[in-house]
Amino acid sequence: METLFSRAGPQQPQLRRCRCSGGGGGGPAPALAPPCRLARRMRAAPVAVLGTQSELSEDEERAREARAAVTKRIKALGEQRRLKEAVQELAGLSKIGVQPDARAATALVAACARAGNMEMAESVFDSLFGDFLRPDEVAFAVLLRGYGARRPPAWGDMDATLTRMRARFGLEPTAVSYNALLDVCVASDDADRALDVIDRMADDGVEPNEYTVAAVARKRSLRSYLRKRLG
Repeated sequence: METLFSRAGPQQPQLRRCRCSGGGGGGPAPALAPPCRLARRMRAAPVAVLGTQSELSEDEERAREARAAVTKRIKALGEQRRLKEAVQELAGLSKIGVQPDARAATALVAACARAGNMEMAESVFDSLFGDFLRPDEVAFAVLLRGYGARRPPAWGDMDATLTRMRARFGLEPTAVSYNALLDVCVASDDADRALDVIDRMADDGVEPNEYTVAAVARKRSLRSYLRKRLG
């Protein structure tokens, strides 16, 4: 059965497992806390049981503020490619009895992807999402953009990511995913594949948004085709 990226050649989609025990295919693993151990710490984080509703609300508010602050610091560290410290930030939540949310976990995946370390991004994703946290489409789009930043783009891995998003988590791609794909197509000057992406959007009834228009803004032929197929 032909997939969206089947023309990419012999590269086959692969779903990777956590590489905490070793380096994996791309060279030696960085000296970071193993993601699976990180997930165990998060699951083991003590959660205080308080007696009154007001106390519970106050505790929930403190946890929300702690997660937001950690997410902000992880994003800043990701921009500086300081992965070890970004991992430590997320792990630090367990020390104060707070479990991370999907937003904080996604920020850590994005930090790894920004640094070009997709093996670590995959391991963090696999360790934190699934039984522990439920990913949303934004988390998968982070992986798509990370694979797309490779040269050449890792279309097989991107296809596998979309398949897993649908099959395991029941998430259908919206403009969030398709915009990531179009960004990669434009950045890699792959107009033919971009046309296929637009066709798939139209066939699946996916509505474009302003980011879709921005993704193809530099390519006149793609702008015209987007208007033709999606209005």
